[in-house]
Amino acid sequence: MQCPRPVIRLTAAALLVLSGHSTGQEADNDEARTDWVSRDRLTPEQAAELPTACCGRFIEPLREDPYAEADPEQSPTVIDAPAGLRREADGELHLNGPVRLLQGYRSINASGSATLRDEEETISLRGEVEFREPGLLLRGDSAFIDQGNETATLQQSGFLLYETGIHGEASRIHHDGESGLITVSNSALSRCEPGHEFWVLHSRELDIDSEAGMGYARDVTLRIRDVPVFRYPFTLPFPVTDQRTSGFLAPSASTRRRGGLDIATPYYFNLAPHYDATVTPRILSERGPMLESEFRYLSQWSLNRITTAWMPDDAKYDPALADLPDDRSPPVNSRWFLGLEHEGMLGRQFRTQLDYNAVSDRDYFRDMGTSGLNLDTRSHLNREGSVQWFSRDWQTTARVQRIDVIDPLVADRDINRPYDRMPELTVSGSESLPGGLQLSLDSGFSRFDRDLDPRRLSAAQIEEGALVTGQRTVAEARLSRPWRTPGTFLVPTVSHHFTRWDLEQQAVGTGERPDRGITRFSLDGGLIFERPVPFGDLSLTQTLEPRLYYLYSEYEDQSELPTFDTTQRYLSFDQLFRPDRFGGHDRVGDANQISAALSTRFLDEQGTTRARADIGQIFYFEDRRVSPDSPLQQWQIVQPMQRSRSALIGRGQYNLSRDWRVRGDVQWSQQRSRVEEGAFALRYQRDRDHILNIAYRYREKADFELDRPETLDPRIRQTDISAVWPMNDNWRFIGRWNYDHSNKRNLESFAGVEYSNCCTTMRVLVRDWVNDYEFLDSQARPNRGIYFQFTLHGLGNVTGAGISNLLTDGIPGFREYPINE
Repeated sequence: MQCPRPVIRLTAAALLVLSGHSTGQEADNDEARTDWVSRDRLTPEQAAELPTACCGRFIEPLREDPYAEADPEQSPTVIDAPAGLRREADGELHLNGPVRLLQGYRSINASGSATLRDEEETISLRGEVEFREPGLLLRGDSAFIDQGNETATLQQSGFLLYETGIHGEASRIHHDGESGLITVSNSALSRCEPGHEFWVLHSRELDIDSEAGMGYARDVTLRIRDVPVFRYPFTLPFPVTDQRTSGFLAPSASTRRRGGLDIATPYYFNLAPHYDATVTPRILSERGPMLESEFRYLSQWSLNRITTAWMPDDAKYDPALADLPDDRSPPVNSRWFLGLEHEGMLGRQFRTQLDYNAVSDRDYFRDMGTSGLNLDTRSHLNREGSVQWFSRDWQTTARVQRIDVIDPLVADRDINRPYDRMPELTVSGSESLPGGLQLSLDSGFSRFDRDLDPRRLSAAQIEEGALVTGQRTVAEARLSRPWRTPGTFLVPTVSHHFTRWDLEQQAVGTGERPDRGITRFSLDGGLIFERPVPFGDLSLTQTLEPRLYYLYSEYEDQSELPTFDTTQRYLSFDQLFRPDRFGGHDRVGDANQISAALSTRFLDEQGTTRARADIGQIFYFEDRRVSPDSPLQQWQIVQPMQRSRSALIGRGQYNLSRDWRVRGDVQWSQQRSRVEEGAFALRYQRDRDHILNIAYRYREKADFELDRPETLDPRIRQTDISAVWPMNDNWRFIGRWNYDHSNKRNLESFAGVEYSNCCTTMRVLVRDWVNDYEFLDSQARPNRGIYFQFTLHGLGNVTGAGISNLLTDGIPGFREYPINE
């Protein structure tokens, strides 16, 4: 990397970098006398933290005297004047230069003379003056210090904040030691490399509040490459650290297929240390203005957030078209959103939680999303509140929950609406008994309800229980006796699962108060063998871990029971050792089976897993008879219940080196001689500038098969490729391509370039994507947009802040360089 050498000028600009102290870096040039250290003179640790586009950084010199960290208020003033001193009759003390004064962590150096007045407690210094405090350097041609008031004034001066690298020059600097406030007149500041400032912020007057982490500039002009690009005649706040402060955040601009040009300009209010707010005026060119807001409040026991959005008059609203299923008009004229979030901790044993969301209409997120790239593509709105009590071994939870379906593709089919839990009470815990026995209990009471419109249901659906509601009581007790040694484990478990329902409007011909009791037994055991394995320069330990898991669960006919919250779990390696193939309590699977698995791991001397491989399979002694089918729904069975064995499951992970990692899993059907499910992922990451991800996923039957339209292929065959790669020291490529091969469409793709130097980052992206709520709509047109991000390091994003979130979410391993690096 060819980095320019810092320019040393014997003018006021030299005050930015000149210092009389050694940085600890040996050199035979002028750089050894500066606080700026070039990349080739940094330590390996310092250089590793530096972005590639930076040629160096400011390094604060260390003081080694006894007062280096002492409070100036509690420390004596130490004067070093080798050339001598004299005292006048009026009490003035004249020091011949060079002069050095120390007062705790504060130090002053002057190449010329100094005059001290004891009665006024003032010091006048002449020549090149250097004033230092931790994190701060001030330089000037002369200085006047008032020790009584803890102030210092420097003329024709420069300043440097080490934490962020912000530095500048000015005609005058005034520093208040008590408040830490720095007032600068006629200043020019930047965060770029000294002598090569890409951008400079000029201001008539500038206040820097180090404690608050804020700067306030008046009559501001921003110059890029010495070209004025922006002038602000008022007061402009900007951060000098990463602390919160009031002010405009980065605006966002995008194009929406259903709203036209979308521009949002958020303003952040730092109201108090424990609460703040963000108000975002937003304009959609085809719909009109709207206002979004977020209020956050942090108390001693809770974190709370209120989010709102309101568009009083949607210009696309047409009363004649509002009830039609197409998107030519929204259903209502006034559009709004309300969200409430709460997480609390009362004492050490009570936890509270609230998540409430509401919208004006089901098309709100389809039409409006949220400002910027952080599009909210929800198809469901959760409304849930809970209170939990817990101790070391027991916990109990009371909650209410309602999920509103706002996905237009699902909302029209009321039969698929999830049930409300009004309320749900659960108690669970475990106790240790004599003889090493472990007793555990899971119990609960749930009231399930949903408000369906009978007019939208057929008579057959009503007879099959579409309107069924009711309550369910569950109790499951488990007794186990674990035996564990360093190389073996054996865990027998016996359990009884009892469930009772009280139903209303159940399916014709089914019971009103059914119950079910099922006993299960399992035996889980395994061995762990180890042996040393030399591998190049590494000393590895290989394990061999065979495991058997036997499960027996009684059969009981459950076909007439409703399915309030039943889910069917997909087969996976972890599922080999679970006691049930269903989620929820409406179904308990029958079983007489044994799972066999073999695992091996390769561990280095630090215990880190360098590679692992697992393979396993379930062998069924009887056909499974319990299915999630109910009088109302006939499910598509994922694993055929007549098979004598499950698919053969394998998974593995291998860290080829520090930079390369590969992992994968596969399910192979021996009966069909084909792969039923598989995934593969390869990652190369040398550093934050060299990232490559390649992934492929395949599944024969997807989770959404029951709800999919006939035109959508249910098989999942997706590739996901993403990369960050430098083209030179300043330019790098960024991109992602997530493609659905089954339906021949892009799920999300973006590509762009980034230019960066030590103080600026600019990005341009082209993006094509399908929203989450349009995933099941094979005819949906993709969204497209071009986005631009411009960041001045030290001042924040000028525009396009949402791109950072898009890259972090879309490219595994991507992260921004912190502002202080």
